[in-house]
Amino acid sequence: MVADKIITLAIILIPTLSFAQSSPDESYDSLKINELLEANVNSLTPFSGSVLVAQDDSIIYRGAFGYSNLEKKTLNNIGSRYFIGSITKQFTTVAILQLVEKGKLSLEDKLSKWLPEIRDSDKITIHHLLSHQSGLRRDSRLDYDAEVTPLERVQSVKNDTLNFEPGTKSEYSNVGFYALTHILEKVSSLTYENYFKRHIFRPSDMKNTGIRKHKNRRIKNLSIGINRAPDQYGVDNLAHAKYFDSYSLGGGGSLYSTVDDVYKFHLSVEKAKILSKKSVELMKRRWALEKEPRPFNTYGWEVWDYSKKDKPYFIYGFAGRIYGYKAMHRYYKKENIVVIVLTNSEYSERSLLGHTIQKILMDKEYKLPKQTPAKLPLTQFMHKHIGVYDFPSEKTTVEIKIINGKMTLTSHGDNPMYIYPSDEYTFYSDLIPLKITFEKTDKEKTQRLEFNHNNEFIKTIERRL
Repeated sequence: MVADKIITLAIILIPTLSFAQSSPDESYDSLKINELLEANVNSLTPFSGSVLVAQDDSIIYRGAFGYSNLEKKTLNNIGSRYFIGSITKQFTTVAILQLVEKGKLSLEDKLSKWLPEIRDSDKITIHHLLSHQSGLRRDSRLDYDAEVTPLERVQSVKNDTLNFEPGTKSEYSNVGFYALTHILEKVSSLTYENYFKRHIFRPSDMKNTGIRKHKNRRIKNLSIGINRAPDQYGVDNLAHAKYFDSYSLGGGGSLYSTVDDVYKFHLSVEKAKILSKKSVELMKRRWALEKEPRPFNTYGWEVWDYSKKDKPYFIYGFAGRIYGYKAMHRYYKKENIVVIVLTNSEYSERSLLGHTIQKILMDKEYKLPKQTPAKLPLTQFMHKHIGVYDFPSEKTTVEIKIINGKMTLTSHGDNPMYIYPSDEYTFYSDLIPLKITFEKTDKEKTQRLEFNHNNEFIKTIERRL
């Protein structure tokens, strides 16, 4: 791989147009990755965000796609910032292990030392919190956008019974990392934000990573999350996601960053720049449990085991998701491949994207996602599909009607959503990878429709009204 063969792209999400700026000496792998990403932009799960791929400590691909602001039609770029959600937990893990190395903490310290008011906190250790073996519930009893402290999030579950005996199982817990945030601040005598700045960001030369303390704080070059919201006609459509204060999510999910900064963090850890080699390896250690989860949690990683007989093979990764943002940090240790995907769209692919990029670099077979067909105008003929269809297995109905001059689908009591024709019988949604195929018939009204999700057949249902 050649370190200087980097592609920088900006591709418009809606409508599906693209343009690219690239170096004249593009590598074969870079071109293939670019082809994959362009296919994702134009797929049923359109990609919007930034991607960085590295192998053998050299960046081989960097690209940015889609809108950073739907309303202003500004484009994402390589320096775009995105909220990374639970990838923040990797930073918290490093901070806690730094304090362990300095002798200020022990992995066997009990939670009761700092939070005795938490029920059964005398059974929970730092080790249990880091490895998601604490038995604490997944989420606090407070909304993600509540203006509270991480401590208040932990205290909201103080009277709850543990889900299991600590150390016997592994179940993902945001609450455990809110607790670790409180411990970090008490032991270091710094706010978690200042601790990150002093002991992780600066030593790693991360200049584009931080926390939004207040909802009214505007962050330069921040891409705005894309989700769904009802338009003026009450129909769900692509829209900006909720604007939120991230500070209260603490070490569980508060950070925004760029693909370059996340990669700098990766190198700082793996090269033992901000942790000892012993601690770096400890982060990947597998802990014996009564029942082996998939994926299993280590310190700061979720690990997928694809080992065969005497050939161990593990993929290390961590993902984040919050209010229209999705993120992924994946590490194929054996091949020394790093894939970082930061998106500002609830509808963007990340996990499968990472696996496919790895296949490209390892010269394995892979498939490009199917492309979304062009949208056609709604015709009078298509009005024969309007009606109510019975969905007995889901104990609901599906209603097809026209709102704002467009075909819509409503089910499960949810808001309607627009569906767009690619021909007289086939319709697609912008919000989910849904394909609706109406049965061809000579009757005045269509009698059946077929659901497909992600190009897989789901169900055929019949007209009720």
